[in-house]
Amino acid sequence: MNSKILAIKLTAFLASLTFFSGCAGSSNGDDLEVPTNLPPICRDIDFVANPDMREMCGVRKAHNKAYKNIPQQRYLIKPSETSIVKTGNKLELRFQNSLPLYLEGPIVNEILFNQEKRLERIKNTYDYHEIYNKVSKERTRIFKMGIPTDFGSTREFCFRIPEAKGNARTRSKAMGNNIERIDCEDFETIVKAEKAAKGL
Repeated sequence: MNSKILAIKLTAFLASLTFFSGCAGSSNGDDLEVPTNLPPICRDIDFVANPDMREMCGVRKAHNKAYKNIPQQRYLIKPSETSIVKTGNKLELRFQNSLPLYLEGPIVNEILFNQEKRLERIKNTYDYHEIYNKVSKERTRIFKMGIPTDFGSTREFCFRIPEAKGNARTRSKAMGNNIERIDCEDFETIVKAEKAAKGL
């Protein structure tokens, strides 16, 4: 009799373990390969909770051995269509119609890319300035981005948008604005000089 009771309790215990491990596996979501070129309609979908949407959006289960090299992506709130992509130990900042830029330093390990965080847009700051020199007739376009991390810090990066080569007829989207990194001290110097020139 005691052995039967023990067997029933053991069976119930193993069943509960299977249930909880099944729940943990389904909520994990880290074994999914989510493309970095998702159409807007697929970007805010939780593919763990909605597995029926995976095929339509090109999401599939990842092979464990290759998982570390699968690109993972999170979108910023501005500018539009800007995202951060992590592949292995490399972090890229991707702008629309521009070549990606590598981000280096502590930020590489300070942004999380699990399934839950994938659905969270990064609430970055964006300070854009367009300066036109009437004498040289040159236009300078610069901006600074403050990127908050998942560990409470904010990392600042500054950029310059060079004039696009070619003309409207010959220039393709791929030849668009290849954004360049600049030192944030140079950014502040340019902005300060422009404000002084305007008497601000």
